[in-house]
This record gives sequence, C-alpha cells and structure tokens, in this order.
Amino acid sequence: MIPVSPREPRRDSYDVVVVGGGLGGISAAAVLARTGRSVLCVDRQDGAGGFAHAFQRGPYTFDPAVHVTVEAGPGLMVHNLLDWLGAGDVCTWVPSPNVYRTVFPDFDLAPPVGFEPFVAAHEEALPQDAAGARAFFELQERFFRDGLNMAMSMGLSEIGSATERFPTFFRYRNATVGDVLDETVTDPKVRAVCSSMWPYLALPPSRLSMLALSPFLGVLINHAPWYSKGSFQRLPDAFVAGIERNGGEFLPGTPVESISVENGTVTGVVLAGDRRVGAGTVISNADANHTFRDLIGMEHVPASYAKRLERYELSLSAVVVYAATSLDMARAGADFDNFLFLDWDHEQTYAGVLAGRPGGMWGSVPTLADPSLAPDGEHIVILTSLAPYDLGVPWEREKQGWGEQMVAHFDEHAFPGLGDSLTHFEVAGPREMRAYTGNTDGAIYAWATTAKQMGSKRLRHKGPLDGLWLSGAWSEEGPGSFRTILSGLNTARMILGPEGMGELPLFRSEDLPQDVVGGAQSGA
Repeated sequence: MIPVSPREPRRDSYDVVVVGGGLGGISAAAVLARTGRSVLCVDRQDGAGGFAHAFQRGPYTFDPAVHVTVEAGPGLMVHNLLDWLGAGDVCTWVPSPNVYRTVFPDFDLAPPVGFEPFVAAHEEALPQDAAGARAFFELQERFFRDGLNMAMSMGLSEIGSATERFPTFFRYRNATVGDVLDETVTDPKVRAVCSSMWPYLALPPSRLSMLALSPFLGVLINHAPWYSKGSFQRLPDAFVAGIERNGGEFLPGTPVESISVENGTVTGVVLAGDRRVGAGTVISNADANHTFRDLIGMEHVPASYAKRLERYELSLSAVVVYAATSLDMARAGADFDNFLFLDWDHEQTYAGVLAGRPGGMWGSVPTLADPSLAPDGEHIVILTSLAPYDLGVPWEREKQGWGEQMVAHFDEHAFPGLGDSLTHFEVAGPREMRAYTGNTDGAIYAWATTAKQMGSKRLRHKGPLDGLWLSGAWSEEGPGSFRTILSGLNTARMILGPEGMGELPLFRSEDLPQDVVGGAQSGA
C-alpha cells in the first residue's frame, strides 16, 4: 500500500457513509449519490477497487486479483449501470471470444462464448460421454434461468407458486456441483472438464455450491468475460467517477477507526485522527469479522448474530505470481484465462492444496486484450494458485518456491517457454492477501462457497443494528466482481426502499428477458 495522507471530508455528517472502497462499496455509494443522497465513501488503501486495484512495476501494469467481469457489453447490466451513473465514458470494454481455456494431462479445450457453441465444443472434445456433458450444461442453464426469473425476495405465500414455476432452482438450490454431476455425467474425465471453473470459487465439486457456480458460469457462457482497457482498475475508477459526478465524496488513504453506536443504532464513523463523521446509514464493505469485532465491538452485536459469525467457514487464500514475459503468448496457445490441472481428480487436487502443494491454478494474460499494459513485445502473465493461510511453516520462506513451481507447471503444460522468457517475477502469498484486503486469514472469497453458505445463508444486507448495512462478498450475493457490484446495487435498492427504488431503472440484459438484479444471483 502506498502511504496517502488522509483527506478531510467536506462535511461533518452525511446521509450515508460507506466503509471500504471495494466494488461492493463504491457501487452502492455511486447509486445512492445518483439518487440524491449525500454520500461519503472511504478506504484505507491508496485508491478504490480492493482486489481490483491495479499496481505498477516499472513499465508493467498488474491487476492484483480481479481480471474480468460479466454483463459489461453494450445493453448489458454493468454497461447500462455505468451509463446511468454518468460514468460510462471511463471504461472501454473488450470481450473474450472464449469462456476460458482448460488444460489437463493430454487435453486442451477453449470453448467459445454462446450456449450452443460452448456445449458443442464439449461434445466434440468429449465423445466418451458427450450426452452427459450436454445434460450437465443444460441443467445448469435451466437452474441459472430459473434463478434469474425469480424475485429478489418472496413472502411465504409466494413460495408454493414459485416452487411450481421454477422447479429446477428449488430442486438444486442446496445441491453441490458434485450432486449435479452425479445425476448427469458418468465418465470421470468428462466430470472433471465440466467442472473446470471450480478454482474460481475455491472449492472442489463435492463441496462447491451449485448456487455459487451456476450464475457465474451461466453469464460467462451467454455474455462473455469482459476486460476494461487500461487495466481492470478502470471499472472501480468509473464507480468513483459516478460517486463524485453525482456530488458524493471518495476519500482514499482514510482508515476508519470505529463505527459509532448509540443505544443499538449506528450514528456514524470515527476516521483516523479521531475525526468524527455522523450518518444515519453506514454501509460496511469491509471484512465482516473486522466490521463487527473491531469497528463495532462485539458488545454491541446480538448474541445470535455473534454465534452465526463464529459458525462461518472462511474460503481459502492464494499465492499469486505477477510476471512479465517476452514469449508470444498467443502463439504459445494462451487464452485470456487458462485453468491448469495436473490431475484429473479435482478432489485430489484440492487435498494437495491443503497439504501444501500448488493446485487449483489459473493463469491470466490481460495483454491479449490490452497490449498497452506491457512494453512492445512483452506480455503480462498473472498466475494464481489456491493456498491455505496456515501452511504449518512461514509463508515468507515458502511463497517464492510456490511461485517458481507454478511457473514450471505452466511452462510444461500450458505456456511452453514461459520459464526462460520472464522479464519480471514477483510473488504474493496469503499474508499479502490479508495485509492488502484486510480479509481474515487472507480469504480471497470471504466465506467459503459451500451450499450452507450461499445466498440467504450468507449475511443479509440489513445488519443487526439500526442504520447498519453490509455489502460485498461477505453478504448474500457472494464473491466475484459482478456479484459484488450486484451486492452494492441491491444494498442501495434496499436502503432506498419501495419509494426510492422508483428512482432506479431496471438494469436488464439486452438478450436475457430477466431482471438480473434478482433471483439466483442473491440466492433468493
């Protein structure tokens, strides 16, 4: 983190103060500013974005963790939202022609965007159980669309009719990806390929919630991954522009020391230097444990809520290699996002990670979309491996070796020649993930994405204290760039209430006849 002198807010009180400038915080702040509320958003880092906050190393620009989003093309939700905020000019979006590339021993597949082309690519590459592959993706597509059509929340009287209208969603909302594979796919290698995206959510199919995977995969398949030219930092920059162009304030380098509480009601925040700022509404986009244990104090938290916090399981952390290379990555076969598996058994891969071996790996090459991020003739390569926070030995001693192993694996199986062509190499581990984001144990996806911890089983947006709201990956929508944006939008909608929500347009996808603000995205 680059030290930044805290800036002074212009006012002593606001309608809303947002703690944390990650995507879930700045999206909520921008929407509320656009609807006329006085808004202050603060972040302890030197800029907005959290995991999406880019950094420089000489001539190289690196995205620390978040590389793509969805729904960003013309007519799609993120694009329409930024236009409505008056900040659509900040981002220039580039789509990927493929959903991803997945590499296994003696197997390599880059399925294209579009449901039928995507499924057909799997059928052609997996003739041993082509019907099973189609059955899996067709079921996940029904689940995805059922969820999109559902209301954000329903009364008890509506549950019965919803169950009849959306049977696939209600049947599988508590299922794991492994449960769905058991019903559709027989061949073990086909099962492995169909569930290639599990590292993005940090759990193997046997534990990964279908509710976590399906909306993410469904939107990627139908509408492509999108990258913003100039680095992914442009997306948080756009939300900050949306805040400021609508009269709000964003203050980087401004830590929050505490959230003020009087008689069970939130009354504002105390910034660094004992600067007190009043607010009738406080939104925390910070780590949930930090929010309640440090900023609020557990003496103010209801006992039942405190017990709930204790029960949650954290996601894994990660080791990330930030590299540059003179290798022609397109000629080397690279796609924008590339999953690499050294074994066909995902459960074994996950067990290896817990035992201290790199696995659940993916490599991103953003310069395939935007060459300006590196000098001519070079590419940015960002390699990620899931990793436990507690390895049993100091990460300071181990992370360099993990990074070197990751480069060697990608060199051997995915990007031939990578190791001998590096022009930059550095490694960040779980301790850096924690220091940079403030997330407990460097958890990259907040709570683990199990079936017991997705949707309404995560923390609700409405906090346990009057005036307190939660946004971001710890809340209902869960992790991922699009979901955290959606989280901010939903938090703002709830704060505005039925009357205020009339100020917001319905952000609909051009090609999907559903309101993507509701349904399975939030685990309704």
